[in-house]
Parts: sequence; structure tokens; C-alpha cells
Amino acid sequence: MVTVPPSGSFEERLWAAFEAGQTALCLSMLREADFVLPITEAAAQGAEPVAWPTATVAEQTWMLAYTSAETMTLATGGVTRYHRITSLVELAAGWPDPRWGLAINPGLPVGFLLESGTVARLAVPTLAQDLALAPEAGVPVLQKLLRPADIHDLLSGGEPRVSGYCHHALDVSHIATPVVLAEALCQPDMLTPDGGLNLLRWRPAGLGLYRTPYGGVDEAGRAAVAGWVVEEPPFVGLGLVPNVDQVIREYKVYGVGLTHGAEIWELTAEGTEHRRAFYHGDLRRWLLVGTQADMS
Repeated sequence: MVTVPPSGSFEERLWAAFEAGQTALCLSMLREADFVLPITEAAAQGAEPVAWPTATVAEQTWMLAYTSAETMTLATGGVTRYHRITSLVELAAGWPDPRWGLAINPGLPVGFLLESGTVARLAVPTLAQDLALAPEAGVPVLQKLLRPADIHDLLSGGEPRVSGYCHHALDVSHIATPVVLAEALCQPDMLTPDGGLNLLRWRPAGLGLYRTPYGGVDEAGRAAVAGWVVEEPPFVGLGLVPNVDQVIREYKVYGVGLTHGAEIWELTAEGTEHRRAFYHGDLRRWLLVGTQADMS
């Protein structure tokens, strides 16, 4: 086994935690870390696509990652000189196969073998875990794209409830146009005939009802992630929208009641938002918003 000294303060702290047997601390540090993935010289020069670096041991495929470029170079004896940098959540967004694991610093004294389910839970905690990790952030706003029929059902169906997939609104707050948002969420069919989107936003209650969709496209993939849901492709199953170019947390719910203050918004093709209705929990009905002045 190759002995490599820590490079930088992060590795010094990680090495120390590992030697002290503080596994939970190591995992919490890895959650926030940047990783170095080896790539070929041709990929670094743009002459060929970037491929996932892998190794197969006893019929198990492991994606290879290192905690610094210096560590990667020393661990490989200088054979691997080119790399790209990514985070754990970015890895989860583009995870190629739930049966693969993640080998961090393979062959080194301070190394970790993480199954895909562990990667998923570190990269994408549940809503309740998010709140426990950062209580100062408060309960987040969730968002769901709506079809016209969905709006009709919400407005006329008594106590409003929501089912299906929704996503963390903060993760798409930088997207200002409907086409880009629909593409980011892999839902281009949700665009209206005039190129807009209808959005439902609310702050959830009962965070345990909003389940992070760990799973796969078949039972084997679900079991590999130790998950609970099976969906058709392009489902990834590590808790994120199936878009390798985006990091958007998603949740699955079944008939969960909306809370006071839930809102229906229209995002126009020009990128302008208009609030169209909000739910008054005491009155138990939606109040329509007809003009821009009503939004203040």
C-alpha cells in the first residue's frame, strides 16, 4: 500500500479523523469535499469525451476519486497527471450505474469504499436531515410544475393535496426562463402553448412525508442503492433530477396536504413571474390574484 502524506489542511484533518477512528466525522467531511477524478490527456485537451475512471475488483465496479490532485499523482506513481474536479452531489447527479461504488483514494492508507446508497445519502440528505444540519435555514420552499388540469383540480377540489415529484425551489432559483427550467427538470412537456410554465410553491409540513427517491430503474438497481422506488429511465435514483448538467434535489409525495400560503405562479415565456393564487389555510380556499399590484 502506497504511503502518501496529506496535501493541504483538508487532507490533514481527514487523515487525523481517519486515524482516530472517527468514521462519522470523515463522512461528514467527504460530504462537503471536492474530488479529483483522473482523465486521459486526450480528454484534458478536448480530443475525446471524458469517461468515468473505474476499476473492477471481484466483479464489483468502483469509480475512482481522490481528495487532491497531489494525492492522485503520488498514489498512481505519476502515471495519472490529468484530472477534473467535482463534488459528491455532482457525482450523484451523473451517477452512471447504481451497482457501482465509489473508491476514494484507492490503494492509500486513508481510503474509503462507498456503495452507491451511501453516496446518495451523503450527497442528498432527506429534508428532515437538511433541516437538522442547517436549522438556521428554516423549512425550504418546494416547487412543482403544473398542467392546466392540475390547477383546476387544486382550485376546485376541496382541501388541496399534491402527489408525484416535486423539487427544491432553491436549486432552480437561478433559472429565469421556462424553456431552460423545463429542460433542467427533464419536463419539456410541461410548457404551455405560449411557452410559459405554471408553478406550485409551498413550505412543507411533515417533512417525513416528502421522501427522497433513492432507487433504480429495476429491482436490482433499487436494491443496490438500498432504496424504495423503481422508476423508468432516465431516473437515476440517487435523489436528484435525472440531468447530469444540473444539481436539483427532488422528492416524491403521495396525497400530501398543502400548507397555508401555498402559491400558484406563472412564469411567462419572457421570464416574468406573476402570482396567480395563494391558499388561505384558515379560510380553506384559494384566493385569486388578478393584477400585479396584488402581488405586493
